[in-house]
Amino acid sequence: MAAQKSMSVALDVFPKRNKADLSDPMSSGITTRVIRTIEEIEEIRGTWESWQFHPNTDIDFFITNIKNDPKILYPHVVVAYRDGEPEALLAGRVVESRLDLKVGYASFLSPRVRTLAFAYAGFLGAESPENCVALVSQILESLKNGEADIAVLKGVRPGSPLFETALHVPGALVRDHFPATQLHRRMKMHESVQEFQQSLSGVDRREQKRRAKKLLQEFSNDVRIECLSRPADLDRMFRDVDEVARKTYQRGLGAGFVDTPNLRQLIKLWAERDRLRAYVLYAAGKPCAFWIGTLYGSTFHGDFMAFDPALGKCAPGMYLLMRTIEGLYADQQDCRVTDIDWGHGDAEYKEMLGNQSWEEATISIFAPTVRGVSLNALRSPVILFDRYARRVLERTRLLPRIKKAWRNRFAQGRF
Repeated sequence: MAAQKSMSVALDVFPKRNKADLSDPMSSGITTRVIRTIEEIEEIRGTWESWQFHPNTDIDFFITNIKNDPKILYPHVVVAYRDGEPEALLAGRVVESRLDLKVGYASFLSPRVRTLAFAYAGFLGAESPENCVALVSQILESLKNGEADIAVLKGVRPGSPLFETALHVPGALVRDHFPATQLHRRMKMHESVQEFQQSLSGVDRREQKRRAKKLLQEFSNDVRIECLSRPADLDRMFRDVDEVARKTYQRGLGAGFVDTPNLRQLIKLWAERDRLRAYVLYAAGKPCAFWIGTLYGSTFHGDFMAFDPALGKCAPGMYLLMRTIEGLYADQQDCRVTDIDWGHGDAEYKEMLGNQSWEEATISIFAPTVRGVSLNALRSPVILFDRYARRVLERTRLLPRIKKAWRNRFAQGRF
């Protein structure tokens, strides 16, 4: 497949000194291959399946997404081989997108870019320093050849070999000087529902009981939760979930649950494999909250969650979460859930329910071309200003109020 050409410049892509102290992959007998077709992905199916651990990079989910997302031009999977045997891969795709330069929710510029987007949990196999150098070096080569303007790596653990490589192997003009970090929270299931309840603070337990009582009183106990996870349930699930999602601020931001042909295919895949878990809360017969996720192995991965903001004082979202989690303890023999993964980004409910956490980074690498360097130069001051403004607002305790005001505007369509 022909790649777009960009005007190249002579840049120091591989600096002589790098803080990661990383070795030359060629001296270790490592070579790389870039896979750009589904047929080529199928050639390494056995290896890929032996490494996969997360629903985002399950090979069938990955292929289904490639086939049905109109923004994806083609796959871009970089495989590292040692002496002819595959050792690691980075699962990505080339997409047409925009580089959103934002301060808070306000977007100043959003130039069109061709992005080499690597999936969350996209690193499969052995994450050795040598493999990471080989993979990142190949990414730089693809960018240099005009295949994309920018490469984006998501969910990279600070301090990991991939983190050090992605930050320090690219030259100063094309590396990410301000990688964004987010907290990722997970809940290790307790031995019993009683132990789960006791893990919450007394204040949280009382608050959840108060809110649940208020919700039940508001709707004269006409409140129920349904799990709509079979293939036959999907039309109803999409209809009822979208009725809630379209009222939320996430919809105003173009995020969260959006009924698209691609999402329907992905959810259908999980439903057919009995991995979909779509919980919907109904009050007086109307949907008012949902929690949708994927049961992959023994971990429930939360994908989408929202509630009707008009019922915010009753906290229907928390009611749904608490009742669903309590129900998982009753179904442990069938579901075998040992962990609930809340995903990246922080929220009050994640802090309250999570008992494990770690930081993850999103790292960008820009093409060693005039356009790539210009995009990096344009992006850096915007990020600096955004972070400075956030610190000022956090110190003055205005940040939560401003966030709430912006979210209300998005929920009401005033943006």
